[in-house]
Amino acid sequence: MLDHMLTAVNAVLPCFLIIALGLFTRMRGMVEDKALGKFNSIAFRVFLPIQIFKNVYDAPIGEIFDPRLMIFCLVGLVVSGGFALLTVTLLEPRPDRRGVMAQGMFRANYVLMGIPLVESLFGEKGIGMAAMLIAINIPVYNVLSVVFLELYAGGKIQKRKMLHDIVTNPLIDATLAALLAKAVHFPIYTIVPLASAFRSLAGVATPLCLYILGASFAPAGVRSYARSLWITVLFKLVVIPGLALAAAAAVGIRGIPLAVVMMSFGAPTAVNSYTMARELGGDSELAAGIVVVCTALSCLSLFGWIVLLRALGLF
Repeated sequence: MLDHMLTAVNAVLPCFLIIALGLFTRMRGMVEDKALGKFNSIAFRVFLPIQIFKNVYDAPIGEIFDPRLMIFCLVGLVVSGGFALLTVTLLEPRPDRRGVMAQGMFRANYVLMGIPLVESLFGEKGIGMAAMLIAINIPVYNVLSVVFLELYAGGKIQKRKMLHDIVTNPLIDATLAALLAKAVHFPIYTIVPLASAFRSLAGVATPLCLYILGASFAPAGVRSYARSLWITVLFKLVVIPGLALAAAAAVGIRGIPLAVVMMSFGAPTAVNSYTMARELGGDSELAAGIVVVCTALSCLSLFGWIVLLRALGLF
């Protein structure tokens, strides 16, 4: 059991070190809000699309195909997103926070934390099946997040603007481009200079987003949105993964597929949810707080889910 706790800590700690660096440089006055806004825009429009393109392009869909798992995660993410939206509509009076909370409840840091944890539990076979789900999870996370944030942009539902922003969203466009590249077998990795630059640029996205998150996080301001924060954290780490795992177990999903479900729904809120919230006009302070707190507490929550599922003999 100690090994599982160390695995969760090892997945989370590197992220916190980069977040801490961002917070430290902000406290020393080395970076300002204006600069952070520009960095955030660059991350959202350049580095994150490249990273998402690479993740989807690299997903080995044809090698390890589990249609039941893929259908379950697709339907489950849409249902959990709808459940999150209904929850925040009932519990949160401020429209600018609703989209941020809904996104925080269902959007998981699947690539950065989910896949490594599945690999640590099951080895190479686990990472193959976990990577397969990127082609499902990433598009659903991105599309629903844009819908949620646009739904409450400015306190009104602006259908035309929402549709435009979905179609032109760099993350969604990157996902579609990657699927097209896979379909036509575009040989990215056979062009050596392109492949090298491609990998390097994709590797910039996560550290940059973590740094921006840390530099933007204001611990002193947590009290002003504490209620919204803790509601989101409870649903993200306990309620939604609990319902998803119960449903998966009920339909007979076991072993590696069940671990993939656990990380699809139970990994902490994705770092780029803050980037998107800031870019699309959501409450960015709340978004930053959700990512930081969920990431910190996920060491305990993931350890708890692993112990419970092992105790029940489900994997």
